Amino acid sequence: MEKQVAIWDAFPIYGYEGRSLIAKEKGCVTVPLKLELPEVFTLDAREYRVLQELFFNIINVLGPNRLLHRQDFFLQENYVPIPERLDGDMLERANEKHFEGRPFLVGSHYLYISIVPKNYMKYSSKRANSFLGKNRDFYLNNTIPEDFIDNGVLKDFEGQVESVNELINASGLIKSKILGYDELFSPNGLYAKYFGVCEKNANLTDVDFGNNSIHIGNKQGQFFTLENLDQFTKDHIGTHELYGKFTTRHNRFPIGNLFSLGFKVPHEHIINQYIHIPDQEKVLAGLRKKAKSFQRFATGKKDDSNSIYADQIYEYTKDVLENHKETVFYHLNVLGFADGRAEWKQMENSISAAFKKLKINAKRNTVDRKNLFFAGVPGNAVGISSDMYMPMPSDMAAALLYSEGRYRDPTRSVDGIRLVDRISGRPLSVSVYREPEEKDWIFNRGMLVASGSGGGKSYLANHYFASELRQGGEAIIMEDGNSYDKLTEVFGGTVLQHDDQRPFTFNPFLLDGHDVIETPNHGKRLTEGKLLFLITLLKLISGDKGNTNDPEVTNTILEILVTGYYEAMWTVDGPVLKFDTFFEHCKSHIGALVKEKGIPRKTFDPNVFLFLLEKYYADGPRGNLLNKEDDRISGLSDEKLVYFKLGKLIDNELLFPITALMIMDIFNKKMHDPTKLSINKILAVDEAWKALERPELTPYFNSQSRMARKLGGQPIFISQKVDDFTSSKLIKDAIVVNSHIKVFLDMRDFAQSFDKIQSIMGLGEKQKQLILSLNRDIPKDKKFREVAICWMDRVKVYGVETSLEEKCIYETNPTESGKIKKLYKKNHKKWELTAKAYAFENAPKN
Repeated sequence: MEKQVAIWDAFPIYGYEGRSLIAKEKGCVTVPLKLELPEVFTLDAREYRVLQELFFNIINVLGPNRLLHRQDFFLQENYVPIPERLDGDMLERANEKHFEGRPFLVGSHYLYISIVPKNYMKYSSKRANSFLGKNRDFYLNNTIPEDFIDNGVLKDFEGQVESVNELINASGLIKSKILGYDELFSPNGLYAKYFGVCEKNANLTDVDFGNNSIHIGNKQGQFFTLENLDQFTKDHIGTHELYGKFTTRHNRFPIGNLFSLGFKVPHEHIINQYIHIPDQEKVLAGLRKKAKSFQRFATGKKDDSNSIYADQIYEYTKDVLENHKETVFYHLNVLGFADGRAEWKQMENSISAAFKKLKINAKRNTVDRKNLFFAGVPGNAVGISSDMYMPMPSDMAAALLYSEGRYRDPTRSVDGIRLVDRISGRPLSVSVYREPEEKDWIFNRGMLVASGSGGGKSYLANHYFASELRQGGEAIIMEDGNSYDKLTEVFGGTVLQHDDQRPFTFNPFLLDGHDVIETPNHGKRLTEGKLLFLITLLKLISGDKGNTNDPEVTNTILEILVTGYYEAMWTVDGPVLKFDTFFEHCKSHIGALVKEKGIPRKTFDPNVFLFLLEKYYADGPRGNLLNKEDDRISGLSDEKLVYFKLGKLIDNELLFPITALMIMDIFNKKMHDPTKLSINKILAVDEAWKALERPELTPYFNSQSRMARKLGGQPIFISQKVDDFTSSKLIKDAIVVNSHIKVFLDMRDFAQSFDKIQSIMGLGEKQKQLILSLNRDIPKDKKFREVAICWMDRVKVYGVETSLEEKCIYETNPTESGKIKKLYKKNHKKWELTAKAYAFENAPKN
């Protein structure tokens, strides 16, 4: 029977002084740091080189008789619903219940830096963790070696660790902080995490090394070790690898050398990496001695192994000296955990497979399990015996350190859109614009959404609008289709559709409180926004494209006419403001104006201008269009959600741009409403592109974009025809430049021609790599599509996963939509009942 030891006697840490841990084993002193690694998949090849150089420099800074222990935890949590979201609308409640209980891995990362005795590499496995055989009284008099008691040594060591901490933070890629007492020893601290194998609220249980295995509570563990260079089956280790699932001829995708051992292992596990820095003179002297020994036994023949080994040693020492490298001793192990025999076997296979991907023949190690476990205790890295290490150059050891951290987006937040971690499916609350604005990632909220056919753009848009509406936002949607009918009904919005029997009508000349400002002499004038809007409208209906050789002349004439009209109307009682009275004013004044200013007809022809406007006057062919405010449209700026279905207008070159301009004016009023200043105000244009191809609209649209930046507006442009964004300079200038948020769904159809898209969209290489990686490596047990969100020069990929109830509302597939319509009728035309029925019918059957 194995000897039983109380946890306090088996605990390898004797004390904590200042910020240093003192180990029972040889009294080694350790300072622990917590690291925040770069988010997974966000590093490019250059940044991997920077990380390798960072740890290469750290090794040089620390010098001899130092031991680095990198420890990366991947421990399971299960999603617990957020009470506020359970009290939300039917879609939010369904989303919480969908993710309830979902398991996912949480990564946390540490670096422990220790002073070790000068003769550390002479320790045998029998001398490792010798503290376990000593009683408590021993440590009252025999703990810290005299070398470590020296105040100067400790001070220099703490200074080194401070330098390392500063180096790491200065990199801009990793954040580091020295851990304090509570972070180490509290019930949720680091030691509770290690001994309880639990991310939070760990209950300390028995650790059992019996039966040639290791058990911590109900969890069974298994060590996998890398102890010598012969276990590598590849010749070279660079600063990074290429990820096969994402890498194509058009897209070389870099990842860290140990990436496969991290989040891709779907079981709880801990990665331990140890780098011992010896006295370099002693190491090199030992190598030279070994080379001479080989030479002594060399036969002089061409293939003599002794000569080859001697030459290799001399080449190695030359490389180390010429390139200012250190020779270090490196060890890697992974401790995997599982509940139950079946899961334990899966865990073993998963970790073995991960090592094979790295071309490492890892050893299943049960013999050294006790030493390995205690050497993994933070502050007791000295527990690794010398026979577990392999020599290697410091640049190679630096390149092997694990690099990828978890998504930093919060899981437990009521703000943001609900998306998931693309590796584990962990639910996330993603701030699309609030946090990026605060961090200066973006300077406007403009958003562009591009997708290949069937990529899920409308599904994502529905999900985003629902998220913003429940957080107090408001939206106006323009679309050539039927994608937002159900969402609009669920949120009590208004649907407007052009009908030839009852066409849209407008009165753009009516004014409200947002359109007029007082002047210093108690007069009044139009706001710049209203003036620009009316000038844009007049250019649209007068066919400005062919009427002038000088657009500035036209703009000036129209500004004089508009301001003159209102000045005249404000002098009469009960003025009738509409297009007819404006036309009459133009007819009376335009001839004299052009003559007075000496403007030639080839520059501006007043007769042509009046002729083109006349069809909108009185009984003209379009006499109703601009003279009557539509009851359906008046007051829409106060509605929370308005959905314009423009399919019947989309090809009408006359009516569509005018209607689009009027809708933009409703959005403009919403933006200027002081009661809505703190909320997000969305204008979404889904496939309704023709309005923006008119050059007359460009100045107004650019003005709207600037105004949106100041007033919390968010223009969103959505298309599955990516050429829409790239074919027109007007669209590029109007949309691409003004969209600091660019969202991409499945773009595999454009992989071979993506360079053009990349150039026009202003995307970086890492953004291209991630966009082209979408949907190439979705976990087998998860059902979601992926989306890449770019914030200017940043990018992250998420999974779009919803509940079946949400799918019922967001789905736009014609076949599926037909089934949903039948269910809707069957469930008394109530969407909550319909969504529940849809979820029941489509739930996985056990």
